[in-house]
Amino acid sequence: MKNGTIFPTRRIGIAVGLMVVSIVISIGGCGTGPPKDDFKIRRIILIVIDTLRGDHLSCAGGPVATPNLDAWAARGVRFSQARSHIPITGPSHSSLFTGLLPSDHGVLNNTQLLAEGFETLPELARAHGMRTAAFISLGVIKGEFGLDQGFDSYDERFEYSWYRTADEISDAAIEWVDTVEDEEPFLLWTHFSDPHEPYAAPGRAYETCRVLVDGEEVAAIEANGQTVSIPMPWVDGRCIVTLDCDADSNNKSGKLVFSDFRTPGEPCRVTAKTDASRLPRTTPIFIFRSPADFLIEAEDPSSEPVEMRFSLKKHLSHQAASVEYGHEVEYVDAELGRLMAAIESRGWVDDSLIILTADHGEELGDHNRLGHIHYLYESSLHVPLVIVAPGHVPAGLVVDQSVSLIDILPTVAEMVGFSVPEGIRGTSIVPLMRPGGVLPARPHVALTARPEAASDLEAVIVDGWKLIRKRETGQVALFDLGADPGELTDLAPEHPNDVERLNSILNEYMAGSIETGAWAELDDESRARLEALGYVH
Repeated sequence: MKNGTIFPTRRIGIAVGLMVVSIVISIGGCGTGPPKDDFKIRRIILIVIDTLRGDHLSCAGGPVATPNLDAWAARGVRFSQARSHIPITGPSHSSLFTGLLPSDHGVLNNTQLLAEGFETLPELARAHGMRTAAFISLGVIKGEFGLDQGFDSYDERFEYSWYRTADEISDAAIEWVDTVEDEEPFLLWTHFSDPHEPYAAPGRAYETCRVLVDGEEVAAIEANGQTVSIPMPWVDGRCIVTLDCDADSNNKSGKLVFSDFRTPGEPCRVTAKTDASRLPRTTPIFIFRSPADFLIEAEDPSSEPVEMRFSLKKHLSHQAASVEYGHEVEYVDAELGRLMAAIESRGWVDDSLIILTADHGEELGDHNRLGHIHYLYESSLHVPLVIVAPGHVPAGLVVDQSVSLIDILPTVAEMVGFSVPEGIRGTSIVPLMRPGGVLPARPHVALTARPEAASDLEAVIVDGWKLIRKRETGQVALFDLGADPGELTDLAPEHPNDVERLNSILNEYMAGSIETGAWAELDDESRARLEALGYVH
């Protein structure tokens, strides 16, 4: 259900989403002590780290140091087998907030609208008397796409791109925290885009590139993936832009990516005049070696100076992308620590519910792929999930039973004390946070969908077996996750009975699919920003 008025916060870069007295942070954990059912939870803090793989926390055996995530995991319960239902940001958050599968709410791609008729977690929290706030860092979850429902304030201010770094989000959220009275119940949703592409953590050294227009230097920028805005003089709507970058020993390929080029208010064409590969996008994206020349031609020629906006980043091999992704994880871990230190300094942790999680994972060379949207492998679905509530859940407990992002809403509802909407698919996982607690095993269902994904795929996991099905053709692959966690060996030909069984279960879940959600109207600027993030419609 739609929130009537959005009151933006003062700082750019953050979506304060759920002010409830409970902190939700999904990442992995370690802890001790039985739950205390009569303990009052005053705040809900939900932290979603976009694109964070479930196997990248150091406390889960990950390859990078995550001391802050580990510390919070040690103070609560870490779910080692948490999964997303769709490896796309907007749809995944729609499932998290509604407790419904993507096929239930109809949001299958970014910029599709979450309908107002669905009750969301922030709406439930606000009805429970909680102030609700969100700080978002990625434009695909802007309020116009329906995820602002139930928020009193929704910080979604972006400058040149639809991406804000973790330090911007932490700054804004901390500023908001300073406005909250000690006894005021709230739900706070903080969304960090790092470690999402461009895999370029702030504070590291990047190639410096000189930007020349018709031979005259107009700026020097870093190839760090951030969108810049530079004055561009031209004559009769035409000029040559040259990018001349320093050599970087860390850039093994020697290639860079020139993308997101646009001149707001002055549509133009971009043509490479030196050797460069153009990707098939509406907005120009080129892979090139420095120096490189690009011809810029206005569709409506003019000699009035304009602003050119674009981004530069290294063109990464799979191995290099994995390394840079690791630096991003370490960076966002530090920013998480800074935000949580501000919350802890207020003395709020003892009566808060904190949830740390991710919307989906990331392929980092797994199956010879990068990204996430196109695949339903575990590297794209497996996410961290950590729940901290001192006196309410044990510290240091690791739960290995399979759970899902749709379980967050009913879990929060049970712990905080508000009613769960009828018909949701998720189940409260509170019983699993009690010593010896169990729940009946449930299938986990996932999908990804065109046009953002290359194909319509569906998957189901039952008893350690995983079936992935291509909807258009019915082609299937079957994996034994226990024996083959990397999903390298397709066992479908050898196990036809298991294929039939899992196909039948998947059909039951998909039988109730509703029509896909309506699409938001995007102007050229918004479409360019969307494509700059790697999303294509």
